[in-house]
Amino acid sequence: MLSFSTRVHPRFPPQDVPLKTVHMPHEDSFITLRGHRHRYIDTGDEKPSLLLLHGLSCSLDIFEQALPILSKPFRVLALDLLGFGQSDKPRTATYSLELYGSLIREFMEKTAGNSGLPRYGLGHSMGGKYLLAAELLHPGSFDKLVLSNTDGFTELPGWVRTISWPGIRQLLKRIMTTETVATKVFSASFRYPETVDKASFAKNLRVARNRDAIDTVMALNRHYRLLDLAHTGLRKRLHTLDVPVMILWGDHDQYISPSVAGTAHEEIPGSELYVFENCGHSPMLEYPELFSEIVTGFLTNEKKQHPPCS
Repeated sequence: MLSFSTRVHPRFPPQDVPLKTVHMPHEDSFITLRGHRHRYIDTGDEKPSLLLLHGLSCSLDIFEQALPILSKPFRVLALDLLGFGQSDKPRTATYSLELYGSLIREFMEKTAGNSGLPRYGLGHSMGGKYLLAAELLHPGSFDKLVLSNTDGFTELPGWVRTISWPGIRQLLKRIMTTETVATKVFSASFRYPETVDKASFAKNLRVARNRDAIDTVMALNRHYRLLDLAHTGLRKRLHTLDVPVMILWGDHDQYISPSVAGTAHEEIPGSELYVFENCGHSPMLEYPELFSEIVTGFLTNEKKQHPPCS
């Protein structure tokens, strides 16, 4: 049985009104997980914990604008996933859903521990898939999940996997890390790139251009079957999820089609679906306040009413 889905109408920021720049309010920390050094941020305090997981070619900085808002009701734990950001990028690692699931579990055990307080997870794009894997492989890791524009419900085209071939890999690595190409690709993740905070845009663009992270992307392609929900059998187990799940999407997502939101909504029992209008692949940067409000309302059971789709 499916729960309701709704659209939310963000207030579109006028072009002549500068957006307020928000910087990460907490210093970086580092932790070793399965022998690999990981960067993370911990806002501290005795509050329910909220783990933030970023997407492909990103880092925890993708949440920069939303983190100060989310850290008011939650102890936010934002993690650079293995292979990305300032975490280790091992060249010989066998990347898999089992690996990422175990890393996530170990991270939560070492940070949130046995505080007795609720533990929530929010995953964006690739991070959403890894969050699902962590809960399916280690049931009870989280009390609620939020999946934003999540990966895991589409088949990766065969031609995409060929980009990890040695000759093609080096050529694409040079092309994809040029400022012109990287800017164009990164801009495509937003409905209106010009409305995104300029400092955050620049910081996340630098992350996307990191050459070592591009190597990680190529490695993920090579280990595609170990990272696919369907091939690993985890997609068939989605009906066993025993935690509330909310799915967020942008109606102009050019990376993962908004139609996929309906698929995820159908396959995850009792899930709730919210669709942002005039929004692309990254609502946490496009509409950080509304994004944080909806996430907080779902996790705390204090939802605000949003205007229905006209």
